Amino acid sequence: MDRIIKAVCFGGKARVALLDTTEAVNKAIKTHDLSPLAAAALGRSLTVGAYIMHNLKNKTDRFNLIVDGGGPIGRICVAGEDGAIKGFVDEPRVDLPLKADGKLDVGGAVGRNGDMVIVKDLGLKEPYIGRSALVSGEIAEDYANYLYMSEGIANSVALGVLDDANGCKASGGIIVEALPDADENILVMLEDVMSNFTAISSMMTEKTIEEIGNFYFGHLNTEFFPAEPIEYGCKCASKIRGIVRSLGRAEAESIIAEQGVIEITCDFCAAKYRFGAEDLDTIFGKNGENR
Repeated sequence: MDRIIKAVCFGGKARVALLDTTEAVNKAIKTHDLSPLAAAALGRSLTVGAYIMHNLKNKTDRFNLIVDGGGPIGRICVAGEDGAIKGFVDEPRVDLPLKADGKLDVGGAVGRNGDMVIVKDLGLKEPYIGRSALVSGEIAEDYANYLYMSEGIANSVALGVLDDANGCKASGGIIVEALPDADENILVMLEDVMSNFTAISSMMTEKTIEEIGNFYFGHLNTEFFPAEPIEYGCKCASKIRGIVRSLGRAEAESIIAEQGVIEITCDFCAAKYRFGAEDLDTIFGKNGENR
C-alpha cells in the first residue's frame, strides 16, 4: 500500500517524511503508457506531490506542481485535491541513452532551462505561488532547491523510481526539513544520514519504509506517527460539465454545429467525455441559464 510516514526527530527540531509511491507510479504507467524514463521522471514528481498533499492543512486545499525544464519530456504536471494525487507528462514515450553510470537520464529528459512552480489553493483570496529555477532536472535536487529558495527551509531530499520488466518495482523518497530550532550539529547529522539514500528505490526492494525509518532515524530521538495512505486517482468527472459551461451556451452550440460534438480528454487520466446538442439543456438549462 502506498503511504507516507511522518516523524519528528531531535526532540522536534527536524521533521522527516518517508514515502512509498510504488502503486501510484504503476497506475500512472498503465494510464499513460509511460516509457521507463518518463515513469522515473513522473514518479519522482508524484512522490513530491504526495508530500505536498499530505502537508496541506485542510481537505479542501489543493495544489499543482509543474516542472518545465525545456527538455524532450516537456512539462511534468502533478496535481492534488480531495486527498488524491495525479499526474502526466507531455511526452510519455520519451527515451534517451543511459548515463555513464547506467542510470536513466532523468535530468536530460527534463532539462534545466526552466522552473519548478508550485501553486497551492488554500481557500484564501489568492493562491500561493512559489517558483524556483531548476538545478539539475533530476527532481530531488530541484525540490530541495525550491524548499530552500521559495520557503526558506533547510532540507534534504532523496527520490527514486526503480523499473523492471513488469513496470515499477519500487518508488518513493525521504524528505527531511530542519525546523527553526535546529542548530548546525543537527544539520550535519541529518546530512550524514541522508547520504545513505543515493539509491533509495533499490533500498525499498529490500526494506519497507518503516524499517528504513527505524534503522536510520530511530536513534535520533525520533517520534514516528501512524502511516497515512497515499491515493492516486483523478476526480475529473464532477468538473467536466463545468468546463463546457464555462464556454457559454452560444459557443458550445457553435462547436457542436461545426464538429458534431464537444469532446474533452482529461490530461491526467485520459478519460474522454463527449457532449452533443441533447446534453446542453442539462448543462445550461432549457432557458439558457446555467445549472
